[in-house]
Amino acid sequence: MTHIASDDLSARRYSAAGLGAWPFVATVFLSAALVFLVQPMFARMATPLLGGSPNVWNVSLVCFQAALLAGYAYAHLLSHLVKSVRTQVTVHGALLMAAALVLPFELTGMLGAPDPSRPAAWLIGVFAISIAPPFAIISATAPLIQSWYARTGRADAHDPYHLYAASNAGSLLGLAAYPLLLEPLAPLAMQTGAWSLGYGLLALMLVGCGVVVMRLNTGAAVQMAAADPAPVAGRWRQRLWWVTLAFVPSSLLVGVTTHIATDVASAPFLWAPPLMLYIASFIVVFAKRPPISTAQAAMIMPLLVGVALFTLSKSSGVPTLLSFFVHLGALFMAAIACHGLLAADRPATGRLTEFYLLMSLGGVLGGAFNALLVPLIFTTVVEYPLMLIAVLLLMPQAYWTGPRKLWALAGVAVFAGLAALAVRSVPPLMAYENFSFFTLLITAMVIVYLVRQSRLASAAAAACLWVVGAASSPMAGANAERGFFGVVKVQEQDGYRVMVHGTTLHGAQALGANALRPSTYYSPETPMGEVFGAHTAPGRVAVVGLGVGSVACYAKPGQHYTFFEIDPIVARLASDPESFTYLSECTPHAAIVLGDGRLTLVDEPVGAFNLLLIDAFSSDSVPAHLLTREAVALYLSRVSKDDGIVLLHVSNRYMALATVVSRIAGELGMPARLQFYIPPVGADANKYVTRASVVVALAHNEAALARLEGTRGWQVLASDGGRAWSDDYSNIPGAIWDRLVNDLD
Repeated sequence: MTHIASDDLSARRYSAAGLGAWPFVATVFLSAALVFLVQPMFARMATPLLGGSPNVWNVSLVCFQAALLAGYAYAHLLSHLVKSVRTQVTVHGALLMAAALVLPFELTGMLGAPDPSRPAAWLIGVFAISIAPPFAIISATAPLIQSWYARTGRADAHDPYHLYAASNAGSLLGLAAYPLLLEPLAPLAMQTGAWSLGYGLLALMLVGCGVVVMRLNTGAAVQMAAADPAPVAGRWRQRLWWVTLAFVPSSLLVGVTTHIATDVASAPFLWAPPLMLYIASFIVVFAKRPPISTAQAAMIMPLLVGVALFTLSKSSGVPTLLSFFVHLGALFMAAIACHGLLAADRPATGRLTEFYLLMSLGGVLGGAFNALLVPLIFTTVVEYPLMLIAVLLLMPQAYWTGPRKLWALAGVAVFAGLAALAVRSVPPLMAYENFSFFTLLITAMVIVYLVRQSRLASAAAAACLWVVGAASSPMAGANAERGFFGVVKVQEQDGYRVMVHGTTLHGAQALGANALRPSTYYSPETPMGEVFGAHTAPGRVAVVGLGVGSVACYAKPGQHYTFFEIDPIVARLASDPESFTYLSECTPHAAIVLGDGRLTLVDEPVGAFNLLLIDAFSSDSVPAHLLTREAVALYLSRVSKDDGIVLLHVSNRYMALATVVSRIAGELGMPARLQFYIPPVGADANKYVTRASVVVALAHNEAALARLEGTRGWQVLASDGGRAWSDDYSNIPGAIWDRLVNDLD
């Protein structure tokens, strides 16, 4: 009775103060918004220094998850070792002030330029020095505020988990606000300044919430919150379960983000949607009335997982846009299912900070598994499909399938495999790719539906679909290497040895008598082949983006080639005569400079080159920092003002990059030419002999571009007057929209 009376007294005092839950809700909301505003902001600043690689975001995400874990660990220790709220507020206020010393933050120069051989270590070090202290401190807000709220004596103080929904709502707002508002409207200096002001406001609100709790007599409430009915013997099993349920969705988050960013662009616009869905899953499961139950998610998820695994193979023929929605849907339902099980197992408030600490630990381990460990132990991207299968094994077991259903599963799986092999190997069927796609897609859905209520059978069915897709891939059996900048595969096909980076062809070399004839995008018939073939003047030639080194065989006497390449794996393979011989045979003394092309070009003298090619693909993701006004101005400064030419290879399946370059040229007042090359009807059917390409040529004057007039297909490229990309502004959605409009025209 004493406990209840004291609790009622605290509630009456809290009400008398005229306060509701809003100070705590607002504080948690603001802290979460700041946490998720700074993540894309930091990655946006770091990405240009590491070649625009999608893995920059992945490693950054792991860094932020680790700092979040540190914040939760600090909150857990503070709330358990320091019983006095007054002391907690004092300690937290002092740390808030100390962490503010690094604000407004910028990328530190203490570690020097990025090291291409150890980019992840450099990025982690820069994060730790530049932004980790204030980030870790504000990350402690959610568990600390909830711990303090449990002492207020309010009617719902015994269950403060609903504040977690406010935290995740703030996270969603922060993530959405950055690519939609902050990035396009404000320069980076203004962004970091605004974030610093938000940090100061949050510090005042945090201390204010602590003062409110200090004024309440909540000793009894603390005693009641400390009680935990869970048996001690089962706690370690429960803790491992919490970590596992947090690990798998976190790994899936990184996997989906990598899959999307590799094919389009590494930019906040594409980083945000997977993370927003991941966060939204917490809002759903921790709501007082979840709009999607765990059972509903577990029912829908196997279908999405099966289709997602099927679409991973390029031989499936699934349109890219549809594939993106499938993978995002699979991530969302998997996150709701796992996080729903996590929420259902949440402990009493006495173990609240421990719960958040272990949940954060699982998130860190899941992200680190993908971003740091997997590139060292696997040569291809297998972690994403493995986690899709693993999530099925975590679901509650409804019933074991009977023998008939298992035989049905085996029969349909065999049919799927035979269908895939038939389309790949029987010539008449190869013309019916759409038929193959729909047949196998329906088969996949039938499989996972029949066995959806058995976690072992559904996982086996999903694994079967993955294996079938992987086996039917055009690059199945290729020699693969994986590093920070992606997966590079080398394989012999149709009389050529080809290099593929992610999903994009990086070059090919004939295995027969025409081994030294440049092929694919660089063959003599293409725009780049025409310009390089006609360039006979002695002097220096620069190529940003090595590939297999195809253009090396256009070198003439007196010309000196320099290649700029950020990926050490690509540089090593192109230089190895056992793999490709363009470099070793045609330019054996060419310099290869490792590092981001833009950063390394800065070290070259002004006007050093007669011809400069920018061809820095990372799959179909073109690094946005290489197509800004400042970047193009740098390229032009490094070619001769008299006759120097800059070539930009802007072929892309999703974005109108020629429009982007035209606006930059218009603002710089530089002449530009465009050629959209399509191999003529009746050309060699071998897809590696020549390839369609879109190329833009820039120069300081019209006279330099006059030599292109003797070649076919070049036309004047004029700006449409739109806003040019800059180091402070890029518009990926606009470039995608322009491409859609051009395709309709």
